[in-house]
Amino acid sequence: MQQEELDFFKKWFLDYVDQFSSPEAFIQENIDLKIEHTSRVCENILLLAKAENLEKKGSMLAETIALFHDLGRFEQFTKYGTFNDRESENHALLGVRILENAGILTILSQKEKDLILKAVEYHNCMAIPECTETSSEFLFYLKLIRDADKLDILKLVSEDYEKEEEFRNPALEFDMPDTPGCSEKIVADILNNRMAKLTDAKNLNDIKFLRLSWIFDINFPAAFSLIKERGYLKTILYSIPEIEEVQIVRKHIDSYLNAIETRSRNKAVKTDIS
Repeated sequence: MQQEELDFFKKWFLDYVDQFSSPEAFIQENIDLKIEHTSRVCENILLLAKAENLEKKGSMLAETIALFHDLGRFEQFTKYGTFNDRESENHALLGVRILENAGILTILSQKEKDLILKAVEYHNCMAIPECTETSSEFLFYLKLIRDADKLDILKLVSEDYEKEEEFRNPALEFDMPDTPGCSEKIVADILNNRMAKLTDAKNLNDIKFLRLSWIFDINFPAAFSLIKERGYLKTILYSIPEIEEVQIVRKHIDSYLNAIETRSRNKAVKTDIS
């Protein structure tokens, strides 16, 4: 990939999303939200790429994936008024369809085109695909976009939880009711180091726990460091009413993160010795 190709994609993206501008304040707010989200995911993926010592061409490929990862969100929200894929359609598949219909990726090699489309398609899957034909290169870029995406969503929801209730954006939490209690299934997933499922979420507390469970699908040390440094998990935890499950989950996540840090330190020491 060349710089001029990346520049072309950036211009095309801005022209594409411009068509979704709306006089309706709520729609425009969420269109702007996704434009800004895309920009920050691009920044995040470049930070992770740098930490992984990715060369310039690889970094440009990663940035292109980040640029297009949520392309389907604009049509989705304009058409359905929600970011909930279950109540509309899979935004990742919608994004792939938009890219294929536009034909803009034809300026790239077939390998680069396929990698971008597959990374967009799988960026929001519950789990990374385990296929024998899946290349290590694809898995690397898929993990990059999944981490970069989660970093910014955690930022967005953390900031939203710090606002007064009347100023929060209900679209960020799929319009879930703010009722007491939480899902036993979601708490069980966290205690078993698994990402929770949106299908098990019944209220706002569940969505908050679900966001916390993303820590079990973070792949790169730099992403772990950024999450801890920026305090996203603490903000989310302290926004949940003091119920018994909060204390249990807090202790479990603290223990998990401490174990990750210990392994990273031990690995660094071994590297220095060798």
